[in-house]
Amino acid sequence: MSSKDPYQYIIKHQTPAGDDRMIQVEHQYSHKFKVTVLRAEHVTKGAIGDLLDTPDPYIELFISSAPESRRRTRHINNDVNPKWNESYEFILDPNQENILEITLMDANYVMDETLGSTTFPISCETIRIGQTKEVPFLIGKVTKVFLEMTLEVCSSTDLRFSMALCDKEKMFRQKRKERVMLGIKNLLRMEKGRCLPSSERDVPVVAVLGSGGGFRAMVGFSGVMKALYESGVLDCVTYVAGLSGSTWYMSTLYSHPDFPTKGPQEINQELMKSVSSNPLFLLRPQNIKRYIEALWKKKACGQPVTFTDIFGMLIGETLIHDRMDFKMSHMQDKINEGQSPLPLFTCLHVKPDVSELMFADWVEFSPYEIGMAKYGTFMPPDMFGSKFFMGTVVTKYEENPLHFLMGIWGSAFSILFNRVLGVSSSDNSGSTMEEELENIKPQHIVGDDGLDGDEEPRKAGTENLEVEEEYQKNAQASWVQRMFTAMISDSTLFNTREGRAGKVHNFMLGLNLNTTLAYSPFRDLMYQNSVEEEQSVVTDPDEFDRIYEPLDVKSKKIHVVDSGLTFNLPYPLILRPQRGVDLIISFDFSARPSDSSPPFKEILLAEKWAKMNKLPFPKIDPKVFDREGLKECYVFKPKKGYKNCPTVIHFVLANINFRNFKAPGVPRETQKEKEYGEFDIFDDPESPYSTFNFRYSNQAFKQLHDLMEFNTLNNIDVIKEAIIDSIKFRKENPSRCSVSLNDIEARKYFNKDPHSKLHT
Repeated sequence: MSSKDPYQYIIKHQTPAGDDRMIQVEHQYSHKFKVTVLRAEHVTKGAIGDLLDTPDPYIELFISSAPESRRRTRHINNDVNPKWNESYEFILDPNQENILEITLMDANYVMDETLGSTTFPISCETIRIGQTKEVPFLIGKVTKVFLEMTLEVCSSTDLRFSMALCDKEKMFRQKRKERVMLGIKNLLRMEKGRCLPSSERDVPVVAVLGSGGGFRAMVGFSGVMKALYESGVLDCVTYVAGLSGSTWYMSTLYSHPDFPTKGPQEINQELMKSVSSNPLFLLRPQNIKRYIEALWKKKACGQPVTFTDIFGMLIGETLIHDRMDFKMSHMQDKINEGQSPLPLFTCLHVKPDVSELMFADWVEFSPYEIGMAKYGTFMPPDMFGSKFFMGTVVTKYEENPLHFLMGIWGSAFSILFNRVLGVSSSDNSGSTMEEELENIKPQHIVGDDGLDGDEEPRKAGTENLEVEEEYQKNAQASWVQRMFTAMISDSTLFNTREGRAGKVHNFMLGLNLNTTLAYSPFRDLMYQNSVEEEQSVVTDPDEFDRIYEPLDVKSKKIHVVDSGLTFNLPYPLILRPQRGVDLIISFDFSARPSDSSPPFKEILLAEKWAKMNKLPFPKIDPKVFDREGLKECYVFKPKKGYKNCPTVIHFVLANINFRNFKAPGVPRETQKEKEYGEFDIFDDPESPYSTFNFRYSNQAFKQLHDLMEFNTLNNIDVIKEAIIDSIKFRKENPSRCSVSLNDIEARKYFNKDPHSKLHT
């Protein structure tokens, strides 16, 4: 396998002006500034002050342009010639003005006293790169402070800047391909040899997608995965991607200690038991206090916290209560040998002042990497949430537990938590979740950054350690009490959505984003749309109107929310050209006005998003509903000649043949069997399958689970035929998704014009 990826350098977009452009992260090296506070001589409080008290000195260092801007030494009691020998590091942008402020302080019981300060400009002129320099600083008339300083270039970063798949995913794909080849031969063993792959080049990349839809999506997807697993189709799948409710099932499955040795059947039985009781019992005061105390630990170490953290704990204790310490990176053990499909999860980065339908960056999560393909910036899972500056980690935190990510992935329910609790106001009690979300503005949910901003140093006395410890203890108790009061107060919990979005440190802080005119070597290989096709997918002119805008690289934190706020299917994860997916089997559990309503709203939005991003996608013809009526699944194939375009099998949530058959080809006979299959999903006002329902009786769980298992098995031949077509297509087009690396390297499609820089 080539270590190079033909898409490695390309992030291509179509701007509203019609130019082919790309947003490109300009990789600039940062500087690492190391400071050792050595000692001070002749520390004085003045003639009179020295008579009254001997100084207890310490040093504060402050660089306003650095992300971790403030450091301080310990104080040394009663010493006018203290020796600290304490070292600190700052990550700096060499293109900014960086000024070191050095302040000499005296620790006191009541209020610390400033004894004097001075400044030092940090640049290559004042400190030569790679050399260590000891500098004395005069503070006042007689006091000298000695610092040892070194300036280095950060030649490597913690972020990966590339559109290519990471090495671990490439290795996974190679191992998985061998298993998929065997899986296809087992699935199609009754077919003629010409339909089987004769080499790994003929093996298609198959992806399974699950939509959002709360517990309805989670339970429905559990039936789907059982059917795919037991039929052998899952052995032919390379990727499983989920959004919102489907990610909760994927999290439950991939975190289970017995998966994949144990299949979904037994795991689904455990899931049924978990959702049979209302998770809101976890909101008892003693539990809330425990959640908030856990959040204090997170806040105290410098990470932002929001209501989404608590919602994640509720979902985690409901679904994975015995593995609350499980981390995303732990899933690598489930896939490293290619034994399972690679799971992909998603959320959105949103801006406070722009609708999610107009602007949203898709964030993808895998056991190997987390990042944004739009910018080609990725990091290992254990770094998500850490503080970054110019691509380098400045503060590394412990990897977030899986339940925190589950809260982010399904945060639409955190935003509409009042509906989950059943305390909605009368004017919207009949509306669907989707209708309510359309009326929510980002500024209503992201809260105030100032509430968890970088704290100023405490001005009170710090000389007495016992007093300082008591202060910290009181601060914690006060914060926990305020949060607890807010949680149990109707006025704050039920009637406001502020602060419900997830929040993490901005891992792109300090980077430079360029927009450059680009010639893509894939232009002739990409799916080209006619004017009529472009117009046909436009439903609302404001949808995705600002998706070409860049992220704010000056914002210290970013807000992350449920991807269903823009559209409810995780196609952007699978449509990355580097993944070269041939067949997409999509399961849409989204709410519809009625069981008989057309089921294409979300996939039409996905089609529009793909075409606006110049990504190949088959034509979605909603008129097929008029011609063929409601079906369990629809197949959308690319037109002839579009060799990079995937085929899509679009499964919808519909009870059609299940009413009369208990298994494919096996009719229901007894009255009990017939009653079991006779139910509606959306038409019944008493239906347990509301998006806001978080408690499923065993009967409701089994019916929805068995319905989607049946619908999947009832269309296995459709899936087999699509796999055969993909194999044939690969045999006929061995150069699919490929281009000469020499051609790529020969094209000068990077515009080095410095005036093309985007300022956000």
